[in-house]
Formats: sequence, structure tokens, C-alpha cells
Amino acid sequence: MSKQCKCSGGLDDRTHFEEVVLDIMLYSAKLKETVARQNSAVIVAMARMFADTFNAGGKVLLCGNGGSAADAQHLATELTIRYRSNVLRPALPAIALSTDTSALTAGANDLGYDAVFMRLVEAYGREGDILVGLSTSGNSKSVVNALHYAKEHGLQTLALLGGDGGVLKGVADLEIIVPHSGSADRVQECHITIGHVIIDIVERILGYCRS
Repeated sequence: MSKQCKCSGGLDDRTHFEEVVLDIMLYSAKLKETVARQNSAVIVAMARMFADTFNAGGKVLLCGNGGSAADAQHLATELTIRYRSNVLRPALPAIALSTDTSALTAGANDLGYDAVFMRLVEAYGREGDILVGLSTSGNSKSVVNALHYAKEHGLQTLALLGGDGGVLKGVADLEIIVPHSGSADRVQECHITIGHVIIDIVERILGYCRS
């Protein structure tokens, strides 16, 4: 038999829950504003790196765990398929390294999970490509190892992090650290917005027409 939640506010306390809605969404909006004001130049630099890489025939690899894996897949799909329906453009090459369950489970079983993304960077990454690592803590070993491997083998590296940046702070060529040390959800909300802005700017830099 399930137990009733002990948190404040009963099931019919609409005023309380409306305040929760406002608290969460307004905080999220304020955090995005802070990140935008502190990192607008870095976001533009990331977009230019993407555009230059695509123009040179390179590709973007993305990796992360859990919600960050979902963000990596989300952004890779918007690059390869489309971001907005009114922008007419060819597919842009991007691979989320968390999508192949056979590779992930074989890697975790045979090499250890901390090496799975690194192994896939070895397989798919080429000098001049980009690896984007997403980690809300900055301490995800699988992402840490992949970014170090990528740097050692001539890939460009970007990191979307949270909190104090963890052990990944200062590792990537370009990084954005969302200054939130609580749960991962607010950080992930900022990461996906940053990703969307980067794609929007990439399409503008590459000159793709808007219908």
C-alpha cells in the first residue's frame, strides 16, 4: 500500500502548488538569464566552432549520462534531421554516443563503463572533429575520459557542465558551467537551451535560408 507524501501541502492545496510552479520556473528562467549574460561570447564561439567544422567536412560527437545522454541525443537529432521546419538545409553530421545499446553494454562489460565513450570516440572521431561532453557535475568518469582522449587525438572539445565544473573544469577548449549545485534538473534545462541557441546560430552562420 502506497504511503501519502509527507511534503508540505495537501493534494487539494492549489495555492501551495501554484507557488511551487512559480518558484521552479522563475528560478529556471533567472538561471538561464545568468548563464546567458555570463557566457554569450562563449556560446557564439561554440557555434562558430560547429560551423567551421561542418564547413571543413567534420562532424560533432556528443556524450553524457542519464538526462545528459538524452540532451546529447536531442541535439544530435536536431543537427542531422532538422531544428526548425522553416529552415531549409542539408543534414549536419552529428552522433550521440549513447544511442547504441550493444556498443554501450559490450563496452561496459568488456572494458568497464568509464571507457565506453572513449572507445566510441576512438572509433568515430577524427582530427578536427568536435566532441561535446555534457555532465551536470563535471565528474562523470565516462565523459572525463572521453574528453581527455579526444584532446590527445586532435579533436576539438566543448563541455557543458554544472555546479563548480568538477574535475572537467578547464579541460575542454570551450566550456560553460551552469552555477547551480543542487539537483541536475535546472542544469539540464540550461544545457538544452544552450544547445538550441548554438544550433540556431550555426544555421545563421552557414547561411541557410528561412522560409
